[in-house]
Amino acid sequence: MNTITEEKREIRVAGEADVIVIGGGIAGCAAALAARRRGAKVILIEKSIILGGLATLGHVCIYLPLDEGRGRRVYGGLAQELLHLCIKYGYDNLPDCWRDGALRVENPTGRYRTNFNIPAAVFALDEIMQQEGVDVVFDTVFSEPIMEDGVCRGVIVENKSGRTAYMAKAFIDASGDADLMFRAGAECEEQRNIVSHWAHELDFKTMQKGIENGSMISAAPLRWIGQVPHGEDNDESIPEYYGTSSEEVNAYIRTSRELALEYLKKNLRDDYCMLTLPLMPQYRMTRRIIGIDELKVKPDSREEHSIGCMIDSIKPTDIYEFPYEGLISPKIKNIAAAGRIVSAGGRAWEIARFIPACALTGHAAGAAAAEAAKTGRAMQDINVPALQASLAADGVILHMEG
Repeated sequence: MNTITEEKREIRVAGEADVIVIGGGIAGCAAALAARRRGAKVILIEKSIILGGLATLGHVCIYLPLDEGRGRRVYGGLAQELLHLCIKYGYDNLPDCWRDGALRVENPTGRYRTNFNIPAAVFALDEIMQQEGVDVVFDTVFSEPIMEDGVCRGVIVENKSGRTAYMAKAFIDASGDADLMFRAGAECEEQRNIVSHWAHELDFKTMQKGIENGSMISAAPLRWIGQVPHGEDNDESIPEYYGTSSEEVNAYIRTSRELALEYLKKNLRDDYCMLTLPLMPQYRMTRRIIGIDELKVKPDSREEHSIGCMIDSIKPTDIYEFPYEGLISPKIKNIAAAGRIVSAGGRAWEIARFIPACALTGHAAGAAAAEAAKTGRAMQDINVPALQASLAADGVILHMEG
C-alpha cells in the first residue's frame, strides 16, 4: 500500500461542549436531546445536511412498532416522543387506539407504528433541536478521535472550513458504523449487507386510489427494490457488501442504483414516476462494538442494569432487556455507543437496529454521557441505578412485568 506522511500542523478548535454526538440519525437525535435535557452543552456533528439518518436520507420512513403485537407498549421515553414528532407536520397511519400513547390497548386495531412524510419529519427534528439548544453542525465529516490514555479529548472533522477540532468531556458514537469507537480502539465486529432500498413511486392508478381513500400514503406508496432480508428467493448473483470502507460503500451504491434502474426500465411508461431515491446507502448492520455486556435474545431474561426493553419490530415478539454495559467498551472511558452499533450479535443485532431500539439506546447513551461529563466519571463507573431512575422518570420502560 502506498502511503504519504502528513505534515504536522496546528488545527483550529472550532467548538467545545460537555457532550459531542457523532451522527444525526434517530439514535444521535435522541442522544443529543437526552444529554441537553440534563443540562449538558451539546454539539451534534452530522455528515449530511439532514437529520434523521436512515429514517430520512435512507427512506426508511416507517417508524416501526412500539408495541409487542399483543396490545402492550414496550417503548417509552424518546423512542415514543420521536415517533409522534415525525408525524407532527405530516401524514400518518397511526391507529387511533395508540394516539394517546396508551400503555395497554385491549383488542388493538393495529400496531403502534406509522408511515411518515420525510420532509415533515426533517423540519420537526430541526425545530426541536433549535428549541432545546442543541448545536447542530451539518455538512461535517468525523475523521479521527483525539485520544489520551483511553480518554477521548476531542474529534477532528472536515468541512467547508477545512480541518478543525471539537473538544468535549464525553462523546456518543451514533455514526451507524462505530467509526468513533473503532478509531478510538474499541473491539468491534463487522458483517456484510444485502443491497436493497425503498423508493416512493406514483402512477395514475395509485393517484386514483389515494384520491378515493383520501390518503397520500396510498397515492405514493413505497416500493422495495433489491434483496429482502432473510429472503429465500433472493437473487444470489447480487453481491453483499461491508459498509466500513470507501470501496465497499461505492460498490454498494453502484449496485443499488443499477437495481433501481433495472426496475425503472421495466416500468417505463407515461403514467409512471419513480418519485424518490435514498440519499445514503441503506446498510442495516455494518460494524458494532463488542461491549462489556450485550443484548441477549432470551425470553423473560431480566437484566439488573436494563436501560430499556427491545423487541423484534417486524412480528409479534418476546421482549428483551438491554443492559447498560452494552453501550460501552471496556477499553474506552468516555464514549458511549448508540443505535445499530451497540453490543448485540447475531439475531440480537437485527433487533437493536430498528428505529425504536436506536432511539432507546440513544436516550440512554445521552443520559449517561451527560452524567459522565458532569461528574468526571468514566462510562464504566456511572451510577447505573441512578441512570435507570432518570430514564424511568422520562417514561422509559426498564422491565416488562407480567
